[in-house]
Amino acid sequence: MNNKSIHSEDSLNNQHSFLGKGKIAWEKSDAEVWAELEKKITAQPAGKTVQFRTQTTRWSVAAVFLVLVGLAGIAAFYSKTIETLPGEHLTALLPDGSKVELNAGSTLTYYPLRWKLQRKLDFEGEGFFNVQKGKKFLVQSSNGTTQVLGTSFNIYARDENYRVTCLTGKVDVSTLTGEHIVLLPNNHAELEEGKLVVKKMFNPESTIGWTNNQFFFAGRPLKEVIDEIERQYAVTIELDPQLNNRNFGSNFSKKPNVEEVLGLVCKPMNLKFVKQSENVYRIVDKS
Repeated sequence: MNNKSIHSEDSLNNQHSFLGKGKIAWEKSDAEVWAELEKKITAQPAGKTVQFRTQTTRWSVAAVFLVLVGLAGIAAFYSKTIETLPGEHLTALLPDGSKVELNAGSTLTYYPLRWKLQRKLDFEGEGFFNVQKGKKFLVQSSNGTTQVLGTSFNIYARDENYRVTCLTGKVDVSTLTGEHIVLLPNNHAELEEGKLVVKKMFNPESTIGWTNNQFFFAGRPLKEVIDEIERQYAVTIELDPQLNNRNFGSNFSKKPNVEEVLGLVCKPMNLKFVKQSENVYRIVDKS
């Protein structure tokens, strides 16, 4: 047999071997093929899809947390301020139904979104408070704090002056130094040389006479009286500094013309007022 025949025979044998192997491979049943395929799928590494969902969940939780923090921040710092101009009186209605009548030149600031959790406000000026019963009610001023549960009281907080008069209920008054007292109806407390002094009032309604345009001054410094007239009439009044601490004791009702009131104040004190320009006056001693 020549070399060519040997090569052909070997090739034939190789073909039989290859075909034989192919026949064995394709003789597996459909069930066996699917079983092997399922086994391979099951053996694939798991977790990528789950990992994606877990990461998404984390971001969602973080986003919700940031929103809640933002809302809490808004609730904590969002405030509403009510301010009366010179010559203006108005009534502020608070979220719980409490009312505050504001005298001219007064400012009240409260926090509406957290009012149910904490009834607290900042106040400067003069106001008559009628507080609904509930959680403690705090009024903070530059010179002290007034705390109540449900009552009516008047606060005068201007410059270094701080005066509180209790008309109904109980009022706890404290100063920046930690001193505090409890006022009962008809009791009045004010700062004198940095100390709280309590006085019994026989006519506490005179303290809130301003709500009806009636003004009572019992031995108050003249400057305080003049400052009040400025606020009520939106005018400027220059007072000789030597007259600042002279005491004035009288009462008067608000007149249509500021000059009528100036006459009522100046005459019994031997003073006179001079009109400098429109809405500007000067008070001097007649002598």
